Amino acid sequence: MSRPKIALPDEARGWTLWSGRKVVAEERELESLVDNGAETLIGVPAGLATTFSVKLPTMEDALFPDMVRSQIEKRGLAYQGESSVTPHSFQVIEQEAGETLLSVDVLSEEFPETLAFPRAEGYAPAARLRRLPEDSLVLWLEHRRLVLAASHRGHLAHVQVLSAEPTLNTAAAQEINLTTLSLQAEGLLPDAPELMVAGRLAADGEKSGRSEFEKALLMPAEFNAEPLPAVVGTPALADGFLPVSVRQARRRRATTRRRTVGALAAAAVYLVAGSFLWIHARNTEAAISDLEEQVEETRPLVEAIQESEARWRELEPAFDLHYYPLVQLNETTRVMPGSGVVVREFETRDRQISVNGRTRDVQMAFRLKEDLESNPFFSAYAWNMPQPKIERNNTANFKIQGQPKHEGADN
Repeated sequence: MSRPKIALPDEARGWTLWSGRKVVAEERELESLVDNGAETLIGVPAGLATTFSVKLPTMEDALFPDMVRSQIEKRGLAYQGESSVTPHSFQVIEQEAGETLLSVDVLSEEFPETLAFPRAEGYAPAARLRRLPEDSLVLWLEHRRLVLAASHRGHLAHVQVLSAEPTLNTAAAQEINLTTLSLQAEGLLPDAPELMVAGRLAADGEKSGRSEFEKALLMPAEFNAEPLPAVVGTPALADGFLPVSVRQARRRRATTRRRTVGALAAAAVYLVAGSFLWIHARNTEAAISDLEEQVEETRPLVEAIQESEARWRELEPAFDLHYYPLVQLNETTRVMPGSGVVVREFETRDRQISVNGRTRDVQMAFRLKEDLESNPFFSAYAWNMPQPKIERNNTANFKIQGQPKHEGADN
């Protein structure tokens, strides 16, 4: 990935685009300079952000977020509304003796949508994206306003937009003196700090009351006509400082990306499953074709076996006593009562038995059927009898039929 460019507010009302150590473009509007913001770090003007330092009585990282939010509310910088989230970020300057000094950046609620670019590489206060001298005060002109910044141990510790006119004058010097005393009381500046005045403000100082400014100032001042350059490299930026609309757009884009990835994954699964089913169907079709060929090849042998089985079934009564007609007749008469039953016809055909006769009454006909069913010799037979026909003298003509139980399966 290429190193991102840095867009910084200039001394007038425009913007400069830095790449490494040099300016590569200048435009009146930020949109014209960065297009959609891709691969660009955007420096927020000091008038739209607040940077302050706070010392916390703990070194526990987990406690920092809640304590920082409390400090933001205490200073009146929190966004209004129950569901509002104040964009902010913080960095550790130093930790010692159970205390932690943090540098906190808070984005103003007045941040304009014209500066919101969802595809931007990130956002940070412009002062944090400039190369500032360590452990000193720096004064420069930004969007026609005086900006004062203080660094402590190589970290940006304080940024303030002065209320004085954007020139070197006595009012500006007095405001700087008061801020210096306050920062010294917080331990952010040494006892004898120095001030560096940078950019056009230093070059035009002689015309705008530089001597009166230096007289009113309580510290020595150094004047450098070169504008403050952008930092070299890619600084670590926290997403918490992103404008609300940018954060929301990124969330929507991430959700869309996840849904797209999910849809592509589902499509891939369906494609793989479809391919598998298609291959499986082709293999199944080939297997079925092979089986059909095998069936055709074995059909003559199967038909020969079936014909042989049919012949053996025809001959089975000659080998199995259970199918000998005389033996079957003998077993039938053996279960008949001593009187009351007359068998008129006993017939066997294709291993089926048919017994026609007359009984003294209907009950005796049903009893004969039950006796045949209970005879172990006929255990392989299933017996049925239509309703006997009752004559005038109460005798009953019956027809009992027996068929091998597995005759249907055998055939």
